[in-house]
Amino acid sequence: MAKTIWIDLENSPHVPFFLPWIGRLRETGHEVLLTARDLSQTLELLRLENLEFTALGGHSAGSKPARAARSMGRAVGLANWARGRSIDLALSHGSRAGAMAAATLRIPALTFIDYEFVSLRAFGLCCQRVFVPEAVSVDAMVAGGVPLDRIVQYPGIKEQLYLDSDGASLHPDDPPLVLVRPPARLAHYHTAQSAALYQKLLDRLATGTPNCRVLVLPRYETDRNDLAPIAAAHPHISIAEGSESAESLLRRASLVVSGGGTMVREAAVLGIPAASFFGGRLGGVDRRLIELGRLVLLENDDDVASLALPGQAADRPERTVRPQPLPETAELRVFLEREVFSWLETR
Repeated sequence: MAKTIWIDLENSPHVPFFLPWIGRLRETGHEVLLTARDLSQTLELLRLENLEFTALGGHSAGSKPARAARSMGRAVGLANWARGRSIDLALSHGSRAGAMAAATLRIPALTFIDYEFVSLRAFGLCCQRVFVPEAVSVDAMVAGGVPLDRIVQYPGIKEQLYLDSDGASLHPDDPPLVLVRPPARLAHYHTAQSAALYQKLLDRLATGTPNCRVLVLPRYETDRNDLAPIAAAHPHISIAEGSESAESLLRRASLVVSGGGTMVREAAVLGIPAASFFGGRLGGVDRRLIELGRLVLLENDDDVASLALPGQAADRPERTVRPQPLPETAELRVFLEREVFSWLETR
C-alpha cells in the first residue's frame, strides 16, 4: 500500500544522502514530500536535482537559547505545514525541528545521527528509531537522552550510501586540485581553535602551493567576503561559484581539507587524501577514519605546517583507495532499506 513519507532536509549534506531514498521510495509507489531549511547550499542542491520542496526556516546562529528558540519556531512552522497531509512516516538526518513537529502530529519519525556529541534529547523523546554508524558510541547516545531500545547501529558511514569508492577522474595534465571547506562557524561545535587553524591553512596554501589550484567551497555567503582579498592576491586560489556536485569536484581533487563535516568524510570514502581541522569533540566516525588511515587530524600549527601538499602534476603519486577497507556499501544499503521499509509495511 502506498504511503506518504515526509523528509526534512536541514543542511547541504542531507540532499545527496537522501537522494537514493527519494528515488527508491518513489520507485516503489510511495509519495515523498520534502521540506528544507535555507542553510549553506541546501536549497541550491535541491534545485540542481529538480526536486520540489517547501523552504521553511534558515540560519540558527547566536546563543544556545537563541538557537533553541529558532528551532522551536521552525518546528511550529513544519507542524503547520504537515498538518492535514496524511503523512505516514517522517525521515530526517538530525532535524530536531522535524522530529518535534512529527511528534506534535503523532507521526512516526526515524532519524539518522552520525555525531554523538550534540544535543540528543529531542531525538530520544520524539523519534521511534535513531540510526547511527557502528563507530558512534552507544553509551554517549544513551547518556545524551536516546533510549537504548531506539538506537539502531548500521555498518560503515552514511557517505557510503551515495558514493562509489571505485573511481577518480584525475587528468595527468591538470594541476593538482586542493579543495578547502571553511569551518562551520554557525554550528554549536565551532571553536576558536578551528578558526585559527583554518587561517594558518589559508596562509600556507597561499604561499606554499603555486603549482596547485586551490578551490575554496564557502559554507556561508559571508565566507566569500573573507576570502576575496586572498583570492585576489593569489591567482591559484579561487572561490567556488554555485553548487557544482561535490562528488564531481572531489573526484578531481588531490587533497581535501575541511573543518570537519561531510565533505572530508566523502573524500575519505573515495580514497582521496583528507585532513580535518575540526576543533570540537572528536566523534566516533572521524576517529574510525583516522584509525583506518583515511583521515588526518590537524590539531595545531605544526600539523598544518607538516601537512603533505601535492606538488606538480608530474610528480604526483598515483591515487588509489586506501588499503584499509570500509564495510561493504551494498551491505549498508540493504540493511538500512530493510529497516526503513519495515516501518512502512507496519503502518
